[in-house]
Amino acid sequence: MKFTASEIAERIGGEIVGDGGIELAGFAQADTAKSGDLTFAENAKYFRLAEESQASAILAPEEFASETKTVIRVKNARIAFARVLPLFFPEKEFAPGIHPSAVIADSAHVADTAHIGPHCVIGESATIGDQAVLEANCTVGEHSALGQAVRLFANVAIYSQCRIGDRVRIHAGTVIGSDGYGYVFDEDHHRKIPQVGGVVIGNDVEIGANCTVDRGALGDTVIGEGTKIDNLVQIAHNVVIGKHCLIVAQNGIGGSTQIGEYSTLAGQVGVIGHIKIGSKVMIGARSTVLNDLEGGRQYMGFPAIPNFQAKRQLIAAQQLPELIKRVRKLEKQLAAKNTPPTGDA
Repeated sequence: MKFTASEIAERIGGEIVGDGGIELAGFAQADTAKSGDLTFAENAKYFRLAEESQASAILAPEEFASETKTVIRVKNARIAFARVLPLFFPEKEFAPGIHPSAVIADSAHVADTAHIGPHCVIGESATIGDQAVLEANCTVGEHSALGQAVRLFANVAIYSQCRIGDRVRIHAGTVIGSDGYGYVFDEDHHRKIPQVGGVVIGNDVEIGANCTVDRGALGDTVIGEGTKIDNLVQIAHNVVIGKHCLIVAQNGIGGSTQIGEYSTLAGQVGVIGHIKIGSKVMIGARSTVLNDLEGGRQYMGFPAIPNFQAKRQLIAAQQLPELIKRVRKLEKQLAAKNTPPTGDA
């Protein structure tokens, strides 16, 4: 599909500098762009590369202009980039219908506009909303409900008693509602505590590939609307994550932890159970959270502490080798000073 530069600018609220009638048929980074492509430049370095490229037009912030190329100027180039890409790379559309190999319980309700792919299994009293898409080999357990325009990529498993909001995307291999890790030591063995709660996922949540979200022991595990979860994340039973959080890859969040809205946990953060993390918190990569954290601050380290304290500790640690040398030198000088002279009396 082709668009003129002016058509794209109109869709994203941009301003044209140059030929607005030029036709654009693709979107590419500067080093691979060809004639007819739109490219993207967020700063002066990349704008220079874009000008030197074969691209026909550049999407860039308001302060940029070019003597050789059409520029679509916008207030926020990264937001505009995210809005333009779907024009050139629309997602695959799935026709409504149920594949003959799918197994659907008689008491389940599947909307006429939903797409149920090959070898899907939908349990008793489950509900699949309008325009939902279940790709191949997905399972939805009994009494679970999927809202409108939910998309389950291949091999997603939704256990029983899970409630998934509208426009939720769950990527391949993820499991929602598996048993929480609950055991009690009984005489000579670990006795399993039945996990009888559920999972509630708010609207517009996206969960990456190969994640696990455990069901609650009694109440629900909750993921707030708009939260985005990366690949390979473990969320334990009865965790409550607020709205619009970012949980990056390989996080492990212990049971009954609460995370406030608009918080960000960078890659490989570990959080023990039964603690509270405030709203608008940022936690640096590979940090370990062992205590409650106050909202509106940045943390890092093991254990996670305010980032300015952690940075001071890192700087001090880097100075330790030189400090050790100085201490040893002083010890030698002191020992020499305190050694009595030798010789004949």
